[in-house]
Amino acid sequence: MANSRRNLLAAAALAVPAAAAPKNPKGKKSHFKDGRPPDGKAPLYSPAVTCNGFVFVSGTGKIDGGTIQEQTKYVLDSIEANLKHVGSSMEKAVKCNVYLSDINNYGPMNETFRGRFGDNPPARTTVAVAAIPFGCLVEIEVMAEA
Repeated sequence: MANSRRNLLAAAALAVPAAAAPKNPKGKKSHFKDGRPPDGKAPLYSPAVTCNGFVFVSGTGKIDGGTIQEQTKYVLDSIEANLKHVGSSMEKAVKCNVYLSDINNYGPMNETFRGRFGDNPPARTTVAVAAIPFGCLVEIEVMAEA
């Protein structure tokens, strides 16, 4: 009985026309620094999105070189600016993902990261990846309360 009910629900979900799905889920809003997407082009991503009381800041990197400490500081400053832009703050961050192009940069990145989110830092995942676009040493994304 449970399997047939599950199959019926799955079939019903597939039968819903694509036009019935909302283009912009309730409460979702993209935020751009100047208040609008780049002229003449559909954006590839939003720097920050608010939805249902949370703000999601896209992965941020620094593309013009520097040490891991310099890149980490730049990235965290940029994330902080995005959070402030939507009325949030580093202290409201609940989850942070850090991507490193070289795991040997963990220590110096961590020292620069320390203290940037206040006394109660967010949950964090840090992983080394094969590469980060544009040769960045670090990329960080954040989820916070709006």
